[in-house]
Amino acid sequence: MISLAAALALPFETASGADFPQRDLILFLTFNVILATLVLQGLSLPFLIRILGLEDDGSVEREETRARIESADAALARLEELTEEEWVREDTAERVRGMYGYRRGRFIARKLGVDDDGYEERSQSYQRLSRELLLAQRSALVRLRNEGTISDEALHRIERDLDLEETRLES
Repeated sequence: MISLAAALALPFETASGADFPQRDLILFLTFNVILATLVLQGLSLPFLIRILGLEDDGSVEREETRARIESADAALARLEELTEEEWVREDTAERVRGMYGYRRGRFIARKLGVDDDGYEERSQSYQRLSRELLLAQRSALVRLRNEGTISDEALHRIERDLDLEETRLES
């Protein structure tokens, strides 16, 4: 794109007032080079990948799963340390323990390729339910804004929180 901008920046005339030599040809060639590098290479890449037999080896997914298990372990270990603190409520700690324990179990099942406990199905159901509830909240907020009960600013603040909550849903 920079090369096209540079070609378009060429003056129409030289300092002597004569037409810039071959300006149209320079623009034409620049455009075609860009077209060839972006379009032709982009369209031929999937074909080239198939010919070469390149496949994803799953290493990134394995690393991610391992990291999620270890981070859940770290969270559970820290939770156990914090349960001794006066400010940590037992019912809250139990709820958080269950959430991280479930998450850990889900990723261990994914790592081992075994899902006897239905972690993935339950997780997908939970995510679907959460998204449906978020959608209901968004609809209610828009209705409140349209009725004049809340301002646009209040709507946007709450929508931001809902957006963050939606991004936290694991895929």
